[in-house]
Amino acid sequence: MVKQYINSLGQASPNIKRMFLALCLSAMARGVHMVIFNLYLRDLGFTEAFVGQTVSLKALAAVIVLIPAGIISDNKGRKPVMSGGVLLVGVGLLGVALVETNFPILFFSFTFGLGQAIFMVTNPPFISENAGPRERMHLFSLSWSLMMFSTMLGNVGGGWLADSLEIILGMAPVWSKQVALFLAGGISIVALFPLIRIKEKKKGSSQSWTGFARRLKETPEKKTIFKFVLASLLLGLGAGLIVPYFNLYFAHVFGLTTGRIGTIMAGGQAAMALAMLIGPPLAQKLGRVPAICTLQGLSIVFLLILGNTNLLILALIAFLFRGSMMNSANPITMNLMMDNVSDKMKGTATSLHQLVFQLGWTICGPISGMLIAGFSYQFVFQVAAIFYIFSTIFFYFMFRGLEIQAAEQER
Repeated sequence: MVKQYINSLGQASPNIKRMFLALCLSAMARGVHMVIFNLYLRDLGFTEAFVGQTVSLKALAAVIVLIPAGIISDNKGRKPVMSGGVLLVGVGLLGVALVETNFPILFFSFTFGLGQAIFMVTNPPFISENAGPRERMHLFSLSWSLMMFSTMLGNVGGGWLADSLEIILGMAPVWSKQVALFLAGGISIVALFPLIRIKEKKKGSSQSWTGFARRLKETPEKKTIFKFVLASLLLGLGAGLIVPYFNLYFAHVFGLTTGRIGTIMAGGQAAMALAMLIGPPLAQKLGRVPAICTLQGLSIVFLLILGNTNLLILALIAFLFRGSMMNSANPITMNLMMDNVSDKMKGTATSLHQLVFQLGWTICGPISGMLIAGFSYQFVFQVAAIFYIFSTIFFYFMFRGLEIQAAEQER
């Protein structure tokens, strides 16, 4: 299995390798933000309700920009869109590191959300266009694994940097977290350099903004795209309830320090990265749709365990397996979608898929903050599990036919 990934990376085009380097740098910056930002807001005296507002605003930024970014990347190429994305991520991180009041924090959170969405929406079409059919699934999984490992480095580095600045230099908690966020912004800016070296041919298509709805309506793949979109929305509603609050969950329920929370989040990223490498072999054995549903089903079990335990060790195990199982299905899902839409619709389909996922975060991010304050983390985890269950059942019954069609074509 490892040899297959090494061979795929070795045979990958220079463009893929440069994009992977930018992806790693951007993911490291994101990893620092993932651990530090909510705790930074807590140290500034903000409540979970305000945290929910920042979550919702970052997701809203993605909802606003995903379709335009997909159309622009389809028309003008992936390189300029990805470059603009990492630049905005850097500006957003530098901004939140330098401000301490409501409106500027919300503004730079919005900027961060814009950049993150713009960069991520271009990755699947870029890989699809720069890789052969035989290596795409492995490169999709490898891209997710590299992103997870790099995020893990950001988790560990950001968390322990903040703790070390407080313990060794006696720095105030707010200042230590500002330093970590500022460095993360610098790392994201550095990600521009490998992207600049990408060599990309000019696009021949010229999709119009006003014709987007018409093209989507007229494409023969519209029903397939809609099914992927609806499944993604259900997942987004569940994820928006729980994922942004994991660091606060470990801080409030178990009283852990920033460094230890960073280590836990890093462990989650490492587990996800390893699980994603297992995804393609599992998909080859079971079929892509059964593999996706199996992984998501196992994730739901561990989510329920996580929400119903007071034992730290059990919570850690459940946290690691929940994230790894759920996220290892992502590259398989993306590969399945890319194989079932035409080249001219890949960017748009990816945009819609991620847009509705972020829409789920926009809706449930602030709701979750209020539910946690009014009820408990346990209650929120159970509601999230319901959304995940509906999504998994829907996905199986909507897409099992694609596996049957693929098997008949191979015969």
